[in-house]
Amino acid sequence: MSIIIGETPSTSNDYKEAAKELCRALLEDEKLKGVFASIDTFMGNDVSKELFSQMQVKGEELQTKQQAGIELTAGEVDEYNKLREKMLDDSTAKAFVEAQESIQSVHQTIGSWISLVFENGRMPTEEEFGDHCGPQCGCN
Repeated sequence: MSIIIGETPSTSNDYKEAAKELCRALLEDEKLKGVFASIDTFMGNDVSKELFSQMQVKGEELQTKQQAGIELTAGEVDEYNKLREKMLDDSTAKAFVEAQESIQSVHQTIGSWISLVFENGRMPTEEEFGDHCGPQCGCN
């Protein structure tokens, strides 16, 4: 089934208003306010950012080696794990990682709900919404 939507100024404005409403709802969500605050705190903490950066750089290095078919040594994996543990011992960096995971979960959930509309050409049922946990759910 193919649906072609002729964009007009009125439909464009309708979509924009609906998107703004969703954005407002996200910004007003108390749980997400805490998530955003964790990100702001992290961005202002140079020590936490450096710990995260070191872990991320090492992880990218190992991923590149794996993708090139190069086997990782136990020492390389151990070094990465030590950097990760050190980063997660920093409460600000750990909160940042958790905030990233929360945002990714909300993004995926909302995206899956919207995808249901395009896949089915109709409003998702309550059951379909239920199969895709919402932003308030803590299961992701």
